[in-house]
Amino acid sequence: MGQGSRWPLGLCPSYPRSEPRCLLCVRVALLAGRFRHRSARRRLFASAALLGAMNVLHGCGADSTSELPTPGATSSWSPVEVLGVPVDEGVFDPAPTDDSSGTTWMSYSYVSAPTSTVPRTVETRLAITQDGGLRWHDMGLTLNAATPLPLPPPNDRNAAVHEVSRLLYNTEALAAGSDPWLLLWHRYLSVLVGTESTRQFQHGWIGMKSGPTATTLGAERKLFTGAGYDPANNSDALGAPEYPLDQLYPDTLGDCAAFTEPGVLAKPEGVYVSLVCAKTTPPGDIVLLRCDHQLHGCVLLGVLLSGAEASALTPTFDNFSASELVTSRGADYLLATPTSSVGGHRYRGCVAYPVNLPGAQVHRDAGEVPVPSLVLGPHGDFNGACGYSAGLTASGVLMGEAFFTEQPIFRVYATGAHP
Repeated sequence: MGQGSRWPLGLCPSYPRSEPRCLLCVRVALLAGRFRHRSARRRLFASAALLGAMNVLHGCGADSTSELPTPGATSSWSPVEVLGVPVDEGVFDPAPTDDSSGTTWMSYSYVSAPTSTVPRTVETRLAITQDGGLRWHDMGLTLNAATPLPLPPPNDRNAAVHEVSRLLYNTEALAAGSDPWLLLWHRYLSVLVGTESTRQFQHGWIGMKSGPTATTLGAERKLFTGAGYDPANNSDALGAPEYPLDQLYPDTLGDCAAFTEPGVLAKPEGVYVSLVCAKTTPPGDIVLLRCDHQLHGCVLLGVLLSGAEASALTPTFDNFSASELVTSRGADYLLATPTSSVGGHRYRGCVAYPVNLPGAQVHRDAGEVPVPSLVLGPHGDFNGACGYSAGLTASGVLMGEAFFTEQPIFRVYATGAHP
């Protein structure tokens, strides 16, 4: 269910309670007492960081107008089936990858409705396709379970939420002596307060697992954090984050309140990771790092896109979310979802930009305006968070979509388009 950090659904005054990705739609009072940082200065900065990011991460509100039309007939998009798992509130965040045998796998977000004792949960599950991406078979395996943490009241009704995963079969890993399967995702704490599922992103990070097969991933690593991360979490079983990016790169990433929606792509020289940086002063950025094949030695390469550049697509677009890195027909692309704050922050489709990974540059014209090779425009209430791999011969790009007044809320569609 896409992308990353979210605040309580009930705190968005203009939006249906079932709408996804109401990210950082907060009241100041909600933040009081939530940041137990070791110094007053860091506590104030973290609060300001998350408040500033409320317009960067996805959100709430009414539809925007005068938006970019979708090339072709979006009515031809077909719903994608995920068989072998109860429907509940639906599926989102498709993250396909192809293994060495030609089998296409997919990690995805599985959304369950809240109960009287458990908040709305998002878990990472695994599926495969045998028809080019139109129909998927769940493998009966939860890669990341929404387990509760032993916290005292009022936080006792809680769950660890895992969403916006990216699964990768790394064809370069075996030669490098590394596990060939990687999983990255955004983990954070959700607490049931009254009847509302309250997202606590200060207790969150980009997590990572690796393993010899997609079904035998190892222990979690706490990989990337931003300025809003609460260092009280350093005392948990995972310890301190390996890459507190706001501290490692203060000039470029110091005002990133949180990182979410990772993209991942392997090359001989290493694994490239894209991240959405939610800034203290919106809009945010999509940034690019390169790591070794074990996801050690990660370094910042640069900023791929500024959220402000979304307006080049349509004037009402003012940010980007949902990054992903893919290869199609021998070329590399950044997939991103433009968002609009006209009446709220909704996902408005997917865009593919040709990308030079070593140079951390998307294709631009003479005026330095990003030039997309594929635009899949707004469709329905809320759509974006796309995934793609070469094995999706029938479905093309997979796109998540939400229906605010229907069940299941969260669904995945085959667009038939290829970058």
